Amino acid sequence: MGEESELAIAAVRRYAVALRHIQSRLFDAYPDVSGIKDLMTAVRHKRTLPRAGTSSTGVEYAIHGAGCQMTDEVGRVVDVDLVGDVEAFDAWRIRWFLDEQSDAEPSVEELRTACSHLASTGELLEVQAGSWYALPDRRGKGH
Repeated sequence: MGEESELAIAAVRRYAVALRHIQSRLFDAYPDVSGIKDLMTAVRHKRTLPRAGTSSTGVEYAIHGAGCQMTDEVGRVVDVDLVGDVEAFDAWRIRWFLDEQSDAEPSVEELRTACSHLASTGELLEVQAGSWYALPDRRGKGH
């Protein structure tokens, strides 16, 4: 693999680590919420949580269209959509996350290739071929 590929893989892994950490902190604050689908249900149907807010663990969230944007206490922003019942992300969401950082910035195409590579090794799940990916342990209900 070339240097650009390695940078893109490292960038996807940084996003995955941030996503896992931020989601964990968000869901720790809401015992009845085990995933984005539950959070969206609490906001839209049960109306027990506001559309946007800050958890007791310091994570800000904002429900949008098909998903949720989450920001931790140091300003890292991650975003996922529900694709089917799976909490998924694409290369554009990773690119947006990287824009918040000051590191080397792989292209969207390099990030997409890195995601496909990581899916082939089992580090990510490929939800929709070549476009949507997920963390292996974040299937729908937040198992």
